Amino acid sequence: MPSTLTNRRGELVIWHLTDSALPTGGFAHSAGLETFVLANEITDPESYSRWLHGYLRQASFSEALAVRFAVELQEAALDDDHKAAQLKKLDQLVHACQTPKQVRTSMNSMGKRMSRVAAIISPEDVLVSRYAEAITAGEMRGNPGLAAGLVLGANGVSAADAVNAYLMQMANSMTQNAIRAIPLGQDAGQRVLVSAYDVILQAGEMTMGHDVSDLGAVAPRLEVAQMEHESLRSRMFMS
Repeated sequence: MPSTLTNRRGELVIWHLTDSALPTGGFAHSAGLETFVLANEITDPESYSRWLHGYLRQASFSEALAVRFAVELQEAALDDDHKAAQLKKLDQLVHACQTPKQVRTSMNSMGKRMSRVAAIISPEDVLVSRYAEAITAGEMRGNPGLAAGLVLGANGVSAADAVNAYLMQMANSMTQNAIRAIPLGQDAGQRVLVSAYDVILQAGEMTMGHDVSDLGAVAPRLEVAQMEHESLRSRMFMS
């Protein structure tokens, strides 16, 4: 299918935010993957690929949905103060939906970093700058999906394109972590990413079909693994 992107700056911002070298700290977090690895449930490309596909579908109820809501907030016919009030509510919701302590902490940390990157990209955008300032001041918690969605929306990227780009970034970042943790070979990791293309598109479609009542729906086994990670005897990742 042809891309719906029509502006070059929006494309550049997407490429910027999906670069695996983007300094948001994602390399330090496994989102519970390490628990499965140490339990010998994920041992090779095939078992990791199955886990990744579930993780990406799960994201349609969490980070990817936050991206969509942030883009749609940028597009909404509201004044800046009403948008800022809505952003604060979204920030509170996505934070409350993260039950495992380590996940909340990691999302806040990466959200703070992503908001700073967003403010460098679009310092003139009111919502982008307000979000970064509010997080720094402790008035909002911070979420990387919200921060990414705000800056993508500010640069004319549609909600659907923003969601798919963010899901691809999640897959790329997690696969880099899996290469170290399982470990996987670099070529095997690339094959897993290619196999995830259709799942990313599916998860993107799921995300666009959800509403705010779907935010925070979880896969119980993934959430339990994220909780268990905190008490592992040894670990490579912070979450």
